[in-house]
Amino acid sequence: MAIVSRPDGEKVTLYDIPDSELEKYAISPEKAGEMFPKKDNRSRSDAAAVAKAGSQGGDVQAYSNQDICYAWECDGYGNCVYVWWYC
Repeated sequence: MAIVSRPDGEKVTLYDIPDSELEKYAISPEKAGEMFPKKDNRSRSDAAAVAKAGSQGGDVQAYSNQDICYAWECDGYGNCVYVWWYC
């Protein structure tokens, strides 16, 4: 089983996808690179998810008063990382 997350405003919904269903949703490394390109100086609008500074509950996200933004970043070889920045 694969756990897939989908940000939706200020919450994230998780989905449990059977392995037998995953192949039909596979994307090529080139497509991943187009969908999630590396960017310098990302803005809040580039974020897939935002952790609000000082939000209640859950893990500590930051010790400052700045929100933290998250997004995927992929190259054309299929190497993907989840990046974060203050936003």
